Amino acid sequence: MKLKELKVWLDKLTAEELEKELLYNSMDYGISGHVSEINRTDDNLYYVGDEPVLLHTSEDLRKRGFTEKQIAELDVEIPQGCYYIELSNEYSILERFLHER
Repeated sequence: MKLKELKVWLDKLTAEELEKELLYNSMDYGISGHVSEINRTDDNLYYVGDEPVLLHTSEDLRKRGFTEKQIAELDVEIPQGCYYIELSNEYSILERFLHER
């Protein structure tokens, strides 16, 4: 969905509907909760297999010892300049992570 499509959809809601909480549900991970913020990234964000899942900028990765070549081979999870919502139910994710150990 593009932001302009979201705006059109939001513009159709009543003032009463706009006062309701925005929630998310991730069927893949069995979590749901409130959307607390919408983020914009000024850098490409990468995932490198961390558990729990963390996204990193190329600068973060260089500090962790990644080379430019290694970074270039990674998939960009969230491209520079994009907006995103983090789906995180911290309690649920941490509980699952602890029980898997």
